[in-house]
Amino acid sequence: MVQNESAFLQSARQPCLRAVHLQKTYAMPGSRLEVLKDINLDLYKGEIVGIIGTSGTGKTTLLHILGGLDSPSAGNVYYMDEDIFMKKEPELCRFRNQHIGFVFQFHYLLPEFTALENTIMPALIGGKTKKELVDSGTALLDQVGLKDRLDHKVGELSGGEQQRVALARALSMKPQILLADEPTGNLDPKTGQKVFDLIRSLNRMLDLATVMVTHNRDLAGQMDRCLTLSEGRLFS
Repeated sequence: MVQNESAFLQSARQPCLRAVHLQKTYAMPGSRLEVLKDINLDLYKGEIVGIIGTSGTGKTTLLHILGGLDSPSAGNVYYMDEDIFMKKEPELCRFRNQHIGFVFQFHYLLPEFTALENTIMPALIGGKTKKELVDSGTALLDQVGLKDRLDHKVGELSGGEQQRVALARALSMKPQILLADEPTGNLDPKTGQKVFDLIRSLNRMLDLATVMVTHNRDLAGQMDRCLTLSEGRLFS
């Protein structure tokens, strides 16, 4: 999707996720460290937004706040016009489990479990049984090209396969929002491109709203929008 097409679609829809005047400040001995300064971002279903910037600029911090893993010092994050930080912690945990999918640079798969078991883990945590989830988990792994790896444990999978399992896990609760923090960072360029192509395909197929942090400018150039985080502020 080219930039003007993305802008047209945005004008016709309400954002799925909105960040309004976000700030994040850490108290240091004798000083304050301002990591994020007045961040505003509208995210729409069906699009992938890339965020680039040098190391230490706060990209991961921003992603964590958007997903409710960390709280801002000031500002608001709205999901469908509801401020997620008005929720109490148990309710916020349920919100993350049900509506946000996370993919990180390291896959964080549990080595003692199979690809299928790792994929359905969020739903197991959500209270469903393995018997209920086998079919949906199998279908997800099929979507990411790993139907033949259902019973393989993490150590039996390649790096690219591990990250595809992590992607399937992120989508297991059918979230509306996918937040990906350097998901190709530990992969060689060819494998990284394949993982990104898969994320883009699933984003379109499932009508997700996706934010992807990356240092890879080639991948960033393939996204619907690319923003730069610098000195605590987002620039288009």
